[in-house]
Amino acid sequence: MAPNLIHLGLVVGLDYKNPYLNPYEEFQKLKTHPSIRKILEGGECISYGARCLNEGGYHAVPQLYFPGGLLAGCSAGFLNVAKIKGSHNAMKTGMLAAESIFDKVQKDQDLGEVVLDDFQQRYKDSWVHDELFTSRNFKGGFEKGLYAGLLHGGLTQHITKGKEPWTLSHKIRDSETTETKDKHKEIVYPKHDGKLTFDLLENLTRSGTIHEADQ
Repeated sequence: MAPNLIHLGLVVGLDYKNPYLNPYEEFQKLKTHPSIRKILEGGECISYGARCLNEGGYHAVPQLYFPGGLLAGCSAGFLNVAKIKGSHNAMKTGMLAAESIFDKVQKDQDLGEVVLDDFQQRYKDSWVHDELFTSRNFKGGFEKGLYAGLLHGGLTQHITKGKEPWTLSHKIRDSETTETKDKHKEIVYPKHDGKLTFDLLENLTRSGTIHEADQ
């Protein structure tokens, strides 16, 4: 980026235990850390955005076809969670989807009910599948905690590179890890100063979101 332009982001996994945790406020708090603050102070926030990531990885990819349609790109969960990158996988699976649709139209003149079941195999035969398989154990390692996850992630990503003879599967859904509030203290987040940290509505005006008032 240009010397005077900074992109800052934070990914919060939804498998946290404390129900008081607020991903937006965690991002605001991150900016108050001395190492981050010194970079941002004196600057101006010119845009803001947020989105949900399908970060279940290899084990969370569903059946990709259904009567009359298919799932491709981010909607199918093709994000490589170890690298937090998925645009290349989204584009590739979009190409595979187009090929599947084209072949179906060419072969079958009766398109009353189209089932693009060959798309699943195209995905399995592609490098997208191989890439996701290589990082299949990354998320599962963090179920044992931060340090165990970092150690296991470093081992599987840099040493075994997906060739480890074990596979960690998800034991429970992320939503099921949230505990009741009586087990946790309420998190008190710093008050927004309007210069470095901002309330949600103020940042919403920077997001470029446009819709009807009652939409």
